[in-house]
Amino acid sequence: MRENFKKRFRDKVKGVYGSKSLFLAKILNPLCQNLVNLSLIFLIFTGCIGIFRKAPDYPSIRIEGLVSYSELESVKNVKWNSLAKQRDPKSVTAIILHNSGKRTFPNFLKLSVENQFMFHVYVDSEGNLFGDPNFLNHEWSAAPGIDLESIHIVYEGTQESLYNNRKQRAILNRVVSYLAEELDIPKSNYDVISKRGVFTHNQTKRRFGGFVDFSPCGSELALKQILSEIDGKFFEEDDWKDRFVTGWVLKKENKEILKETFKPTNGRGITKAEKINISRIEKDEKGFPPEEYRVKYLFRGKIKPSCVVLHYTAISEYFKSLRTLEARNLTASIMVDNNGKAYQLVDVLEDRAAAATGTNDNCIQIEIVAKDTEELLKQPEQIQTVKDLVTELTTKYKIPLSNEKVEDLSGVFSHTQAKKKWGGSIFLNAKDFDPGEDYMEMILNSIGGKYYSEPEWKNRKSIDWAILYRNFQP
Repeated sequence: MRENFKKRFRDKVKGVYGSKSLFLAKILNPLCQNLVNLSLIFLIFTGCIGIFRKAPDYPSIRIEGLVSYSELESVKNVKWNSLAKQRDPKSVTAIILHNSGKRTFPNFLKLSVENQFMFHVYVDSEGNLFGDPNFLNHEWSAAPGIDLESIHIVYEGTQESLYNNRKQRAILNRVVSYLAEELDIPKSNYDVISKRGVFTHNQTKRRFGGFVDFSPCGSELALKQILSEIDGKFFEEDDWKDRFVTGWVLKKENKEILKETFKPTNGRGITKAEKINISRIEKDEKGFPPEEYRVKYLFRGKIKPSCVVLHYTAISEYFKSLRTLEARNLTASIMVDNNGKAYQLVDVLEDRAAAATGTNDNCIQIEIVAKDTEELLKQPEQIQTVKDLVTELTTKYKIPLSNEKVEDLSGVFSHTQAKKKWGGSIFLNAKDFDPGEDYMEMILNSIGGKYYSEPEWKNRKSIDWAILYRNFQP
């Protein structure tokens, strides 16, 4: 390698400086050799630095001043130990920050356990430390999706009270810094995808889901302050690694990126649709979908429909809704205008739509033009069209008239239900929305179907939903 470099160097000098090249080469060649040697040493050192890093001494890692939950009279009747799962300490690569808000410690711990959650360390407003002495060996469920890798730390109060409480913050900083250094955890919130770093619960909710509500638990401003005081590096949300890439339970969209990546292959003015074979969908005089009512979209393959998903557009006007779908690189299968006319957006109904994460590979997606559920319920012609469409589609594709089993992808579901199961939306608040369960109940029951309320959905209380069915979470 070194000899090849020397030859290329001499040839280059000769080509630039002509007859004086040999003289210059004699002067510069030793300098370049030194640069090459230094570069090789740097590459070897940086490539092998991990070899020389000391592995964590797990048995010796203890949090100074930590009082075991078992020693506290105020929570002696709380069966917190029963929720523990054993884990290998080597799996720990993250610290997750939570806060208690206005709740007292006994109340906070009791509510956590009642809802089958638990946390490793609690820092009260006086700077006292309570927790699980075996925090490295115990996996507690507080942020599903990243629990195995995490130490969950709760600070008492809010980010505002933490800012004004120097004593509490100093203790919290000490604990976070000590654990990060001893366990080789990056003092950064940059890459939650890798599950390596110091994050708020809020950030992990956005990536992995498994949350009860979207209150800013842990608080980014508090984490920013902590990381700055322990020589860490804080990143704002837009700068988190791959924040605008798919894979997040709570999506975030960048209009410029969407504009650059939207390269439609099918739809209005690009490809010709097949003739309509659903009676309730509007046709032109030759039996085709009216061209101006169709959407431009990226072809994503075919589906074998086994379910139907209902949405509302959150916009009261048809063509504005159409433009919004295109601007977000999304599409539905059918859109029902507020005057009751239904239009097929894609070339054929079996073209895969992109409208509801988790269901797109199996479901016909129906967008209904309305601002919200209240507006939906005031449009009788549109309601009748939706009933007729659902009846005809479920008959044609042999789909059950039931919303009980969204995870089986067999039935008629709201986008709300799909979001609660799989997330993948830019809007998640853990409440009923899109198109609203009142609307779903009315549609299903009026066409001879069976509507199930949320507590009756199959496996609704299990941990593998993007939005959990619990009353409280740390």
